[in-house]
Amino acid sequence: MKQKLDEEGNKCSILSKQQKFNEHCCIRCCSPFTFLINSKRQCQDCKYNICKSCSTYQKKEKAWICSVCQQA
Repeated sequence: MKQKLDEEGNKCSILSKQQKFNEHCCIRCCSPFTFLINSKRQCQDCKYNICKSCSTYQKKEKAWICSVCQQA
């Protein structure tokens, strides 16, 4: 599991260096953001933009957390 999290971290650092990649696509699954169907959210922990399928809403913190930060 630690190796999987490390690989995900490496992928994110590479993708985040691409100009404005995370403005238009989810950093976790690379699916494009759309206005209504797949809207953009920001993970409270890593601060990357994520889609609905790669995140969960934490009622206690009143914030979105991505699946990778949740596992970590």
